[in-house]
Amino acid sequence: MQLNKKLLAIIGKRIPAIYDVIPRGPQGRLVQIALNPQPLPPHELGAAIADEFVRCAWFGERGGLDMQALLSDLDDWCPTRPKIPKLPPWWGPFPDPEPRPDWFVDFHLGFAARLSVVAAESTDMRLDKTLDQVIDRSLAAIEAVKL
Repeated sequence: MQLNKKLLAIIGKRIPAIYDVIPRGPQGRLVQIALNPQPLPPHELGAAIADEFVRCAWFGERGGLDMQALLSDLDDWCPTRPKIPKLPPWWGPFPDPEPRPDWFVDFHLGFAARLSVVAAESTDMRLDKTLDQVIDRSLAAIEAVKL
C-alpha cells in the first residue's frame, strides 16, 4: 500500500504518535551498510554488485543499447579469475587488502544468487537472456576454481 505524504502530515498534526509507527530508517541494503562502514562479506559484496549490474542492464535495455557493451565491462565488476574486482567509484576502495582464499567463490555465489532472484521475477525476455548469460558465467567461474 502506498502512503500519501500529505495525508500522513495531516494525520501527524492531529495524532503525533503516528510518527512512532512510520519507518524512517534506511530502506535499502546499501544504505543500511553505509551506517556501519565495516567490510562487506564476499557474498554480500557480490549481491550488491549484482544489484548495480541489474540497474545498469535495465537502463541499457530501456535505452535500446547493446548489451554486449555491458557484458564486456562485467569482468571489471565481477572477475572470472581470482583477482580483486574494480568497484564502482562511489563505493571507495576494496575493503579487504588480502582477501581469504574462498572469497572468490563466496563473491560469485552472492552475485549469481541475487541475479537468479531478479531473473525469476523478470518478465523482460531481452533482460532475462542477459541475466542468464551472466549467471552461467558466474557458475563457470565457481566450477573452474573448484576443479
